[in-house]
Amino acid sequence: MKKIILFFCVTALVAACCNQGGKTCGKDEKKACCSSVDPKKLISARVFIKPEKVEEFIEATRSLIEQSRAEEGNVSYSLFQDPADPSKFLFFEEWKNQAAVDAHFATAHFKTFGETLNACASSPADITVYDSVAEKKAE
Repeated sequence: MKKIILFFCVTALVAACCNQGGKTCGKDEKKACCSSVDPKKLISARVFIKPEKVEEFIEATRSLIEQSRAEEGNVSYSLFQDPADPSKFLFFEEWKNQAAVDAHFATAHFKTFGETLNACASSPADITVYDSVAEKKAE
């Protein structure tokens, strides 16, 4: 289950690499990385929980959600449960910028939750990070 935490960390690093903060990119870097001006980040993370661990998982998310919503760079942080399959969940998060995401991933509550997720997950999470289009520079 260490793969799940590793997947969260790799996703954060990939997102960070595409946020150049207005710096000039090298000619081998993607042009899209240079066009962002610290855009808001939206993260969707589908997690798959062992049926016998659903209640433990939900209980652990209460503290995570409360503390994450209180973070300075958080815009919204929600968890949804699939009504057709109660072992499937979707985290839907919005952050002010990549720095806020990085700060979130470094918090004790996120790291503690990662340990719980490892114990409860039935398979790796499916995570997607989006940049807000409204904050992108016109080319």
